[in-house]
Amino acid sequence: MSAALLASHVEAELLDAGEAAVPAEAWEALAARAIEPNVFLASWMAQARLRHLPDQAGARIAAAWRHTGTEKRLAGLMLLVRPRGRHYNPFPILRSAELYAPLSTPLLDPESPDESWSALLAALRRAGIGAVAMPFMAVEGPAFGALLAARNRDGLPLAALESHRRAFLKSPLSGDDYLRTHLERRRRKEAGRQKRRLGDLGELRFSVARTGIDVAEALELFLALEAAGWKGRAGTDIAAAPGAAPYFREIAREGSRRDAFRVALLTLDGRPIAAGLVAIAGRRAFYVKTAYDEELARFSPGLLVTLDLTAHLLNDPAIDEADSVALADHPMIDRIWSQRLAVSSLLVGTRPGRDLSFASALAIERARTSGRDAVKAALAAFRKEPAGG
Repeated sequence: MSAALLASHVEAELLDAGEAAVPAEAWEALAARAIEPNVFLASWMAQARLRHLPDQAGARIAAAWRHTGTEKRLAGLMLLVRPRGRHYNPFPILRSAELYAPLSTPLLDPESPDESWSALLAALRRAGIGAVAMPFMAVEGPAFGALLAARNRDGLPLAALESHRRAFLKSPLSGDDYLRTHLERRRRKEAGRQKRRLGDLGELRFSVARTGIDVAEALELFLALEAAGWKGRAGTDIAAAPGAAPYFREIAREGSRRDAFRVALLTLDGRPIAAGLVAIAGRRAFYVKTAYDEELARFSPGLLVTLDLTAHLLNDPAIDEADSVALADHPMIDRIWSQRLAVSSLLVGTRPGRDLSFASALAIERARTSGRDAVKAALAAFRKEPAGG
């Protein structure tokens, strides 16, 4: 073993988030070689968050550096925020940034990722942070395996709050072959019938914007489509949400420069009737958002654009897989993408042993999760109740 390797060690720091907190080159290099891709932690997407989204206030970056001799290399990175609003917790915890980012898996260098985890959690501990909440973390890959190794070695508490398996796309088949194999025959026939009915109304066309002005224009069509639907009426669409429109415009612009952001469009005589936003990290795509024209809901345009987008992703030699980033048991995408990505919402302690602060924070997180589950169950039961019952 060389002296340089013997001298290699990892140290971490908790920084106030900002443009210069971590050098862009080091950040981008880590994202490119990370053991698991997370586009929401790519520098171009995370920095847009810090410029525009409301959770930027008090945001912190946990950065781990591997020191070898006189050189250092970024070895781990998390973007963390103070729990506020519905996530509020009075105990000293931080939360992986979640708004428009349904994946909290950190960026970890392939060299000793468990060491990076230990250093990151130690930096939080030194700052007085007793736990970190990791919503929607992938739990069947090497990043979670490294967390378990660090937890076992350091004696840290770890708890899962909720878990589910969301739709995931990975197949050696071509787009057409995949849909023919994995989509039920009845659904394929119905989708074909709906396409033909739309074709009777005008020219139906699927396209994917990938560069520059094409992406910018397609994004504006997506925003208008979303605003015209139920989200617009409820005031929860991107155009109405604080900072959301500038955020999406920036990630569309910066992502398209890297061939890392695309907008899929389904148009009828040039009029957009469905659209989907896709971001890319390495060889994994992320189906970030979708919208459709509700006046044509009887033709299922959201389903149709997703079928075309599925074929597009499978036929792209630069993409190996795609994460739906969808909620559990999604009624549309779960029927199309048959693979699954296991995710869990975790609370990770930073202090070894039985820590009262961690236990108290965990009790609040579990109570919130239980309350949310009860509300979901009540709504589901209400929807199933017969009319007049």
